Amino acid sequence: MSMQNLAGQNKNLVRRFYDEVENQGKLELVDELFAVDFKDVYNTASPFPVKGIDGVKKLAAALHDNLDLKIEIEDLVAEGDMVVARVTSTTTHKMPMMGVPPTGRVYATRGVEIFRVIEGKLAERWVYFDRIPMLRDLGLIPK
Repeated sequence: MSMQNLAGQNKNLVRRFYDEVENQGKLELVDELFAVDFKDVYNTASPFPVKGIDGVKKLAAALHDNLDLKIEIEDLVAEGDMVVARVTSTTTHKMPMMGVPPTGRVYATRGVEIFRVIEGKLAERWVYFDRIPMLRDLGLIPK
């Protein structure tokens, strides 16, 4: 398989994760897309460690069930076994956060997620999100 075809397949795995699992809540696809021993190497967005397929399902279900989360892919770049996604997530402040009761305000966070693909499955992830715009949108810090 050419490197270009491999990069396209790897990007498609990440795209399906965001579109079908995160945005549509299709948890049954996690088994198809993720390695059994998947791990978040570093994650600034998850409230708990994400390990294995069950960890991915637990986080995806929590986000889908508790937030009207919508993730938009801004860029996908792949090289070798790595895929980098620049994303914007949008949701409504429905739950207490950092001691602030729900405001009903819509807010966005922007981030970068880096995935390692091994044998056609998402195997590792590093997640970095910028929370400053969210804090401004919620009125927690000045604009």
